[in-house]
Amino acid sequence: MLHGLLVVGAIGLIAVAPCLVCLLLISADEMFERVGRGIRRIFKKLFRRKERAPGWRDGPVRRRWHLSWAGRVLHTVAAPPAPVPAGPPIEQLAGDLRRLNRLRMGVATRSPVWFNAVQRAYDEALRVACVQLGIDQYLDEVSGVDLEVERLRVEGELQRAGLALRDTKTEQR
Repeated sequence: MLHGLLVVGAIGLIAVAPCLVCLLLISADEMFERVGRGIRRIFKKLFRRKERAPGWRDGPVRRRWHLSWAGRVLHTVAAPPAPVPAGPPIEQLAGDLRRLNRLRMGVATRSPVWFNAVQRAYDEALRVACVQLGIDQYLDEVSGVDLEVERLRVEGELQRAGLALRDTKTEQR
């Protein structure tokens, strides 16, 4: 008799197991939501604000964060390192690009050696700007007319990213 009940129970469990798995999958997002709310509630208690007394140091009411030991440890561990700039500030780079572009436009009064030096400096500044803004460029891989086309494409991408490569004063003339 006991053996028969065990067989019936095993068959019933095999029949019901897929339903239980589906029920767990359906309600998993609600369980995660409840766990998340509980964690947020714990962190709200850890990071609660307390006010200082009015008139402290003859200034306005100041607020101060009081952290428990666990909150300080979590804050220290979770804080990402400050990003390190990969090159010059983007404002300085934009200014250099505008200056070099103006020099490139004054080609009639300069020697070919001077023009090539300015062109190489302009291409290098374009490369650095592309690296900082995450734009693909192929200025090293092409030459001749293809280099001119790539230079125009890169200038367009940089302008689309918000980098002004032309002076508005000189454009109006």
